[in-house]
Amino acid sequence: TLTGDSIMTDQSTPNIQLINGRLVTTSLDVAEHFGKRHKNVLRDIEHVQEHILKEFWRLNFEPSTYLNSQIKRQPCYIITRDGFALLAMGFTGREAMEWKVRFLQTFNRMEQMLRIGRETYLDRIEQTLFADHPRWEAVRDGLDFGFPMETILTMTGYKHRSSIWRAATRMERYGILVRLEGQPKKYRWQAPFKTIEQD
Repeated sequence: TLTGDSIMTDQSTPNIQLINGRLVTTSLDVAEHFGKRHKNVLRDIEHVQEHILKEFWRLNFEPSTYLNSQIKRQPCYIITRDGFALLAMGFTGREAMEWKVRFLQTFNRMEQMLRIGRETYLDRIEQTLFADHPRWEAVRDGLDFGFPMETILTMTGYKHRSSIWRAATRMERYGILVRLEGQPKKYRWQAPFKTIEQD
């Protein structure tokens, strides 16, 4: 069922929502702004499904439901920017082109706002933590570059490996480091909107 924070509510702009950390629109909003019947948009989405990889479909078109005017639950889709771009390729006409541009511009604007917000948040967290724990920045950099443990100990001045892992675990809680899946003692540095993995 659709739930999330509405980013844009002006009828002249696409309605973009933040759901589970992702910017998305819905098949209902696409139908409204492109002047289409919702059932026809659902049909177009099903047509797209027939021609794309299952993994792309799963990541960009999420089945959901909404309540119509008769308080009956009806199907709809939550659609990412990439999903919208693919779906809208089949919409033609001057007005449709204008709405394609508006949707993509709104996605871009909101992504930039979120990126700036996340960068500011991480910068502040890092500044605070590194001020309180001066050796943690060297721990982060050493793990990021995949330096040998002895090198990181030398860089930080720590005497025991356990000190490195305690610092890494603490930074993991704040989103500065992310543990590599299936490898409990390997990390990657969580940079804003991207990750730099170590081998």
